[in-house]
Amino acid sequence: MDEIEELENLIDEILEKLQAVLQSGEEIPDEIQGLISDELEFALTRIQQIKEEVSNGGTSRGPFEGENEPPINPEPTSADAQLLWILAGQNEEAFISYLRTYPTQATQDLLNNPTQLNNTIEFLHAMMPPGGEQPLADGIRHADLNSSNIYGFRYNPQNQKLKVRFQGGSVYEYDGVPVNIFNAFSQGASSAKTDGQNQYGRWWKGKNPSLGAAFWDYIRNSGFDYKKLR
Repeated sequence: MDEIEELENLIDEILEKLQAVLQSGEEIPDEIQGLISDELEFALTRIQQIKEEVSNGGTSRGPFEGENEPPINPEPTSADAQLLWILAGQNEEAFISYLRTYPTQATQDLLNNPTQLNNTIEFLHAMMPPGGEQPLADGIRHADLNSSNIYGFRYNPQNQKLKVRFQGGSVYEYDGVPVNIFNAFSQGASSAKTDGQNQYGRWWKGKNPSLGAAFWDYIRNSGFDYKKLR
């Protein structure tokens, strides 16, 4: 196994554990957050350095050896930013929207510094790129947006049937859901009205997009006929 593959495996392992912790709603101590950022920064910088050396016809040396400085300097990110990036499903628009409504000093400082915001988004793209196809459960794919309430959904525009799988495992089918209503729901086009967290995630007042809030606003409260499938 070459060094790049080892480093990429290290990054995957760190991110898998980080995502599990953040989605559980647990707090990450500042010292642990710093260690995680240092490890990720080192691995990403070293990978880029090796690629640069190979493309220039050179041989790989130890980290930061030689005359050239590493070509990238990833922007350290707070645990808040990492959490919101995961909740946003690595979507920049949703991430920035979450930053605007998430009530911490770190998120507001980031919004008020466009250069740091751009650097943070670039770093998060490199650190947690969008994955492949989302996992299936009961034939329903996991939603791109992470939700503490909704696992995923499947919609048939021909018969206007919407299947929704909740995080607890129950599946419901709703009849006669128009395409425009489904679009509003699937995009999470509503704001959360309370604060809280559970084992599947965290929500806060004003969180937008929010699949859970959109489900109640556009599906549950609209009076569509439904039946429980599971």
